[in-house]
Amino acid sequence: MDITSIQVAVSSLKTASEIARSILEIKAMTEVQGKVIEIQSALLEAQHAAISATASQFELVEKIRNLEAQLATLQEWKNQEHRYALICPWKGPSQVYALKEEFSNGEAAHFLCTNCFHMSKRVILNPANNAGFVYLHCPSCKASLSTGFRGIGSPKYAEAYVEG
Repeated sequence: MDITSIQVAVSSLKTASEIARSILEIKAMTEVQGKVIEIQSALLEAQHAAISATASQFELVEKIRNLEAQLATLQEWKNQEHRYALICPWKGPSQVYALKEEFSNGEAAHFLCTNCFHMSKRVILNPANNAGFVYLHCPSCKASLSTGFRGIGSPKYAEAYVEG
């Protein structure tokens, strides 16, 4: 909440109260009308300050909601990230992320795109033949990895590539 707006609202209400007290002491009608105008002005200033404080509070609540959503997304990705290991299943420079068996929870072994993985996205690579050789293609970033083989079989869990 905006402290300045609250202070202005309180000050304006205090001023309005003081003006109202002074009206009780005034006998002339023109002076009363002048004081009524002063009260209305002070009340409008207080109302404006209260509206400003409410708007500031709404903006802060919205900002907190967005930050909490971002934090939840980051935590969700951290929970996914530890389930995979970076491996090189074929001779050559091609690397992929493979699911660790201990974190599979019954999920089939698969490979993830390294480009997408580093952008906190979990995108499964799809095998395709090109000139008789198997390539893995990413449907998201369109990366293409050569396996150097004519057949690679089904993906295995990460441990199978690290150990053997």
